[in-house]
Amino acid sequence: MDGRAGTARAARLLGTAAAVAALVGGPVACAAGATPVAGAAEAPAPVDSTCADLLKIDAVPPPAGDPSAPDPAAVRAWAGQVLPLLNSAVATAPVELQPTLTALQRVVQSSAETGTAAASDAPVVARSVNEYETWAYDHCGYRQVLVTAVDYRLDGVPATLPAGPAAIRLVNDSASGSVHAVLVARPKDQAMTVQQLLATPAEQLAQQLDLVPGAASAGPREQGGMLVDLAPARYFVLCPLGGGDTPPHLTLGMVAQVTVT
Repeated sequence: MDGRAGTARAARLLGTAAAVAALVGGPVACAAGATPVAGAAEAPAPVDSTCADLLKIDAVPPPAGDPSAPDPAAVRAWAGQVLPLLNSAVATAPVELQPTLTALQRVVQSSAETGTAAASDAPVVARSVNEYETWAYDHCGYRQVLVTAVDYRLDGVPATLPAGPAAIRLVNDSASGSVHAVLVARPKDQAMTVQQLLATPAEQLAQQLDLVPGAASAGPREQGGMLVDLAPARYFVLCPLGGGDTPPHLTLGMVAQVTVT
């Protein structure tokens, strides 16, 4: 997903440390398996293995603490979870995806060794993550959710989704030059409505919602993405960006509800 600085701002607006401090960030299986071989255990096809690893990477929570000054121990712990998954993805990825994942591999390896997070808006991070999210959307066979962000509305958020892996693509069609993002949040009170969400003071919102790890963020005429594995529940898809004279975009209409069954 690109626009990492915007993602960090989005999470802070919700009063949470769930910003992606260095890359993205657990667990689940991918689409179809390999053709069974007589007398041998069934093994996943290489692309399926790559997809499963990318889905797990996107679900690793970001380093704990203040995303603007991440704790080195937390960064090492985060990198320690991501690096084995990334190494596995590199080992099975098709040729066209290898350069992207190898570039990320170097960044995460450095974080594991030094405890220093890469700059959230580092070009190699933004570009590489956007490339693998795009590849996963096109090749992994996950449920595709194409969301278009305009000023100020999220188009394309379905009313319902089947439980399991989904690939979200955010296309920013802002006419005002605004950066937009989407977060997926599960309300602790499953009866919470959009109206109640909007009526909740910002300082209390983080206590009312469980954020799904990851976020998609994109500048004008750009796109971003995220991979999620959703359990049955009701969720909100929202854009919390804002600042200056502009209130959080979700309060202007950029919020939608989806029921996962």
